[in-house]
Amino acid sequence: MTDTSAGSGPTETILDPGRRVHLGIWRDEALEPYARHFTWTVPELTDAQRRAIAVGEVPAGPGATFLRVADLIEPGYLPVETGLSRGGDGALCVAVWTPFPGATPAMLDWWMGWHIARTDRYKLWHPQAHAFAQPRFDFSAVSDASDRERYVGNTSWVDEYIGPILVQLAITFLEPAAVGLGSEGRIGDVATDSTTVVGEVRDSNSGTVLSHLVHHVRSTVYGCEMRSRFYFPPGVPGAIGCAMLDHCATEMAHLAGFLPQLFASVVGSGPLGPLSQTGSLGQRGSLGQTGSIGSSGA
Repeated sequence: MTDTSAGSGPTETILDPGRRVHLGIWRDEALEPYARHFTWTVPELTDAQRRAIAVGEVPAGPGATFLRVADLIEPGYLPVETGLSRGGDGALCVAVWTPFPGATPAMLDWWMGWHIARTDRYKLWHPQAHAFAQPRFDFSAVSDASDRERYVGNTSWVDEYIGPILVQLAITFLEPAAVGLGSEGRIGDVATDSTTVVGEVRDSNSGTVLSHLVHHVRSTVYGCEMRSRFYFPPGVPGAIGCAMLDHCATEMAHLAGFLPQLFASVVGSGPLGPLSQTGSLGQRGSLGQTGSIGSSGA
C-alpha cells in the first residue's frame, strides 16, 4: 500500500490477486456499530420485477441504448423502467426502478463514497452476493473530501455473485458529462433534487470492459427514486441480463430499507452527540415492495 500524498490525500492501494473472500460478516468482523444493519434476509422480487424477467427482451426504445443514455435524465418515465431491452446491434440494456422512501439523492452520493472503503460496508448492500470490496484510492483518512470526490474518478474493486457466478470486477466511476449527461447529470438543486452515478465495469483480472452502469436518482414526494441502467455490448446472453436485473433489484431494495437510518447514525448529531443507532428512520415502507411504477412496458 502506497501513500500518495504524505497523509494529506487518499492512499493508493494494490489489489491482491490471491485474495480469499467469503460471504457474510463473521463475528470477529462485526466490530463497527453499522454492522447492525447487516441482515442475511433480503427483499423478495416484486411482481413487476418477476414479470419483467418472465417477459424477457423487448426492442430497445428511449434510454435503452448507451447512445441514448441522456434520455434517462428527462422528466417522466421511459417505456421500460424495469426490464430487458435488446438493440438492433445486439446490445443489451437492463433497467431497474427502485423507490427509496425517506431518502434523498444526497444520501446516495454519500453511500457511494462511504461504502467503497471497506468490505464490511459493501456487504451491507447485498449480503447474499457481495464478498469483497477495495477502493483503488482510499479516502478514509481524508476528512475534507466531498462525497462525490470519494468515488468519482476512483475505482472500486469488487468480488460479487451475479446469479451463481462469482465475478471479479473493477468499477471506475466517471463524471456523468463523460457519457453525455451534461453537468454531472443533475437538475436543479444538486444537493436535494437529483444525482447520477456512472461507472465503467471491467474484469479486474483482464481489464476487459464488460458494461457501463448509470444510476439516476431524483427526488419524489416520498423521498427519491433510482432509475438504473446497465448497458452490455452486443452478444451478451439474455440470461446475464436476467441475473443482473435480479441482482440490482435485490441490492437496491435492500439498501432502500436501511439507508436513511444508516445515514443518520453515521453522519448525524444532536445536542447529546451522535444520533442513536436505534432511531426510527429508515424502516422499510410499503413503497419499497409494491413495484407499482417501473414495470416492463409502457
